[in-house]
Amino acid sequence: WCVGHLLELAPPEVHNPDYKNWVQADLPLKLRPAQYQPIARTRDQLKVVQQLIGRASEIVHAGDPDDEGQLLVDEVLVHFGNTAPVKRILINDMNANAARKALEGLRDNGEFYGLFQKALARSIGDQLYGFNMTRACTLAGRAKGVKSVLSVGRVQTPILGLIVNRYLANKSHASAFYYTVAASLAVGGSRPQARLVVAADAPLDDKNRIIDEAYASQVADACRMKPADVIEARVEEKQTA
Repeated sequence: WCVGHLLELAPPEVHNPDYKNWVQADLPLKLRPAQYQPIARTRDQLKVVQQLIGRASEIVHAGDPDDEGQLLVDEVLVHFGNTAPVKRILINDMNANAARKALEGLRDNGEFYGLFQKALARSIGDQLYGFNMTRACTLAGRAKGVKSVLSVGRVQTPILGLIVNRYLANKSHASAFYYTVAASLAVGGSRPQARLVVAADAPLDDKNRIIDEAYASQVADACRMKPADVIEARVEEKQTA
């Protein structure tokens, strides 16, 4: 069985020993066709799976029911040139009854070839983008005196950008005051609370809050102890736990 991915895309120097040295002239790196190699920490488990594939008259693909789960098993079958028929089981629930039901609905693994190709294309694309952009940015950085590796990735770089932007926003944050105008109304025997619906031309911040104390005071003074008209009244029923 596969304990996660047992294979990984080979690094550039496996494709071409010259790629071991980072040189601008080598970019973009030529890494096609893709090559796989065993993951060092699970090499022994890969050998176990290889032996089981060789003994099997039929294989049931039980990877997770998504594109990555499809790739995880299919890449091993392709790597070892499997010729035995392969069925696909889709298990969304680890409940025993659900698993038994899934066993009754085995499908031909060939139906999921597109899912395998989707994950494979993403994996290869990530490698091409990551290795080439990391080397390009690092070499450009070295020319400017930067000694560290500037790691770039399709997912990691945008996420890092979000984190940095958030950090900078927090670092440059300055305290700011805002003002609300509220009223306590006398209606019959009750005193409902009301809050001002602010006009669009009022001095507001990006969250539609009044930022001018004089403006807020002016509105409050204009409304104090004045009669109010009820334009609309609604009663909403709500349940609480």
